[in-house]
Amino acid sequence: MKLQHITFTGIDARTDINALAAIQSEFPIAEFGVLTSYHWHENGNRYLNPERIIKLCGKGLKLALHVCGSAAHDAACKGGWDKIDKLTIDNLHLFKRVQLNLAERKDNPEYCWIPLIIGQELIIQQRAELELPLFESTVKHWTERSYPHRDTISALLDSSGGRGIDIPLKVWPSSGKIGYAGGFNPDNVADKLSFLMSHVTQGTFWIDMESGVRTDDWFDIDKVYKVLQTCKPIIEEYNKEG
Repeated sequence: MKLQHITFTGIDARTDINALAAIQSEFPIAEFGVLTSYHWHENGNRYLNPERIIKLCGKGLKLALHVCGSAAHDAACKGGWDKIDKLTIDNLHLFKRVQLNLAERKDNPEYCWIPLIIGQELIIQQRAELELPLFESTVKHWTERSYPHRDTISALLDSSGGRGIDIPLKVWPSSGKIGYAGGFNPDNVADKLSFLMSHVTQGTFWIDMESGVRTDDWFDIDKVYKVLQTCKPIIEEYNKEG
């Protein structure tokens, strides 16, 4: 299937983990994103206290770790994982995918990051189409020097940067795995997903949403469920046609 994940980013202190597990059981395509940074405790509700990460263990959840700010830059360019909260790193095995939100990247530094877990998918957030050639050069660099599996590196196209701004979708032609974000919410996900299912002609993709599934800046399980219910018949119809 072309669509690989529907990612809901920013589970927080109020999120009912058992409710997440129930959703995961009903909708295997769901993935839940955990935001982290050096100063997670100063960054608002969206950043999960690392002490709660261990509670995600054993629930059958598909999880992605989203590393933000200077922590992402240090991890990418300096191998600085040791500076990130120890509880997060000790439980890195819980995350099948790790996303580095390198919003400040303007050139192609000498990346030296080596995955802590072989086969763990690495996602590079791209804020603009202009960065896509940079992403390609980064993939080439890592593939040649330190990251042995090119097919475990993917890109998330996210001009919104988690702000919930509805960005018109434009498909990036690639044989690889590409993520799309930018204003997805329960009201527009049907149109946006249908567009992607129709226009992604090569490779695989996923969609990611953050602000669109929050209420008063808290993760909203009901909105997550509504999104998945809306997407289910669209996925089934395209699978039937395929």
